[in-house]
Amino acid sequence: MAKKEAPKPNRPSGIDYHLSPGIPHKKSIFSFDNTVFYNRKNFTILSILTLLGMISLSIHFGVNGDEKFQIDYSKKLWSYYSSLGKDTSALYVPEGNMHLYGGLFDLTAVSLNKLIGQNDEFTPSYHTVRRVLCAVFGFIALLFTSLFAKRIGGWPLAYLTMLLMLLTPRFMGDAMVNPKDIPFAAGYIMTLYFISIYIRQLPKPSLSAIMGIVFGVMIALNTRAGGLLLIVYLFLFTAIYIGRSMYQGHTLTTREITVSIAYTMAVGLIAYFAGILFWPYALDHPLVNPFKALTEFTHQPITISVLFSGLHSSSSLLPWNYIPEWIIRTIPIFSIVGVFFFFRLLKKRYHDLPFLEIFMLFFTFLFPISYAIYKHSTLHDGWRHFLFVYPSLLLIASLGWILWFTSFSSKYFRFISVILLLGLMSENLYSIITYHPYQYTYFNPLFGGIKKAYGNFETDYWMLSVKEASTWLKNHEKIDKLHKPITITTNGLYPAQVYLSDTSHNLKVTYTRYYERSEKDWDYAIFYSRFIHRDQLLNHTWPPKGTVYTVKADGVPICAVVKRDNREDYLGFQALEKNDAISAMKHFLAALKYDFNNETVSSKLAELYKNQCLYEKAADMALQSLNAFPSNPATMNLLEEIKYEQQKDAQ
Repeated sequence: MAKKEAPKPNRPSGIDYHLSPGIPHKKSIFSFDNTVFYNRKNFTILSILTLLGMISLSIHFGVNGDEKFQIDYSKKLWSYYSSLGKDTSALYVPEGNMHLYGGLFDLTAVSLNKLIGQNDEFTPSYHTVRRVLCAVFGFIALLFTSLFAKRIGGWPLAYLTMLLMLLTPRFMGDAMVNPKDIPFAAGYIMTLYFISIYIRQLPKPSLSAIMGIVFGVMIALNTRAGGLLLIVYLFLFTAIYIGRSMYQGHTLTTREITVSIAYTMAVGLIAYFAGILFWPYALDHPLVNPFKALTEFTHQPITISVLFSGLHSSSSLLPWNYIPEWIIRTIPIFSIVGVFFFFRLLKKRYHDLPFLEIFMLFFTFLFPISYAIYKHSTLHDGWRHFLFVYPSLLLIASLGWILWFTSFSSKYFRFISVILLLGLMSENLYSIITYHPYQYTYFNPLFGGIKKAYGNFETDYWMLSVKEASTWLKNHEKIDKLHKPITITTNGLYPAQVYLSDTSHNLKVTYTRYYERSEKDWDYAIFYSRFIHRDQLLNHTWPPKGTVYTVKADGVPICAVVKRDNREDYLGFQALEKNDAISAMKHFLAALKYDFNNETVSSKLAELYKNQCLYEKAADMALQSLNAFPSNPATMNLLEEIKYEQQKDAQ
């Protein structure tokens, strides 16, 4: 057998940051070999400041609409673990299918709230704990993305990666409010980081690398069933490393290969069971249920209407390019340019790059997206379910920028390149400030920003704007000082309940679909923009008549506070319930004098005219309704029926 070579270094070879050994240059912060600036101590300081900043900013963000399911699940999780499994309510939670999710985040959050004596979910302070915990997981994702960068390209790449992550509005916005996808992303990149260390230490991996993999999988799998993929990655990348080492002549003995495989199998097994410790459904049948959950998520049982590329579609019938288009429209331009630079210089600089780590980044970015496209997975809410692939993409982009900076010796060219990057970064810094706290609605200017996306893509799909709307209503309409009973209706019920529950005993908060608003009795309404048809977003019939405050993201309306100054529409529907069509028509006509664009009232009045064979008036009312809501299928069908009856009557 060939003589075994000397042990290879734990860390992969990185980039030579010297532009040219013979050309002296001042070591500014843009000189990547400046070890005074780029070092572990300064990186640690930057990381601590980042964590503190993220925590302090997190409390500005609102409650997301899904949290009503997660809070309910968290209570069931607490009952399950505090009763040592006797309370089995967490094993099946049909609302939101929460039992299919791991419970790490929710169990941690409810435990922290109980620790500080908070049990009322309908108080903002209860959710402050969840916002802070989200920010901590977001920081973990950011930290391990940067540490992975350090392994590939040293501290300069780590600094740049952390900075670019901080300036990614979508990711940072989600990092404050997304208790499912952000913890999963944190576990995902953490595991990849430790896998890259682990495989280069084979056949004698360190305990820290093993524990890092176990904890990374534990975070990911105890959040979403997709964490199983990380165990597959562990086996795959270990096999590739062993195969590539042998191919390159680094002969491994049979014993070393056997030991490496045994270690990997053991680590995978330990990680698997660590990954279901906080997941009651998985613990119930540990060798079956995690895989059942993964299958369920591939084709989610819940389907909703999704606004994508100017069309309202079912979430189960979306085109293949749904995820790619969302990504390209919402990642920063510096990420797109960085990836371009990477491919532009790959042929020239491939010898500077560690093959295995680069392969890991590309595979862990492309495979999940490709698999979802292949399986025609049910998708919604943009690409938030795929945020976990962004750290891999950003690492490639950051590496592209570093390769670009270090490929030319011209100081002038390098200066121009730095100005280009700073210019692109400034756009994102501006957006993070102006969008706050709605950074997750960001669209990059390459495609016209959020103003161009408005009416073509979802914006505030998580109801975050309901917090600002509720706060404005309390502060400006003084509803807590009114002595008469007040009803506030909304299509974003749970956040409104959280932020309005402490206002007054005379206050009642109810749920109403936007297109059923005229049928309900209310004094004020809070309507966020999701599920408002794009026709009405683009023809400005939303926000509706009576709007006293509009929540905006970069000038685009995402939520409206409406004061009801006219109740004729409601009185008309009340008359209909009493089968008094004549009174209903009078009320509806009065309602339309107040709000010409009330599509619901004009459509209902058209139906009443049709029933009384007043076809000309019926057609006029139907057209008036369609003028406000052109693509309303019910009104379009009604108009066809009116025309048919009109023709039949004329014969």
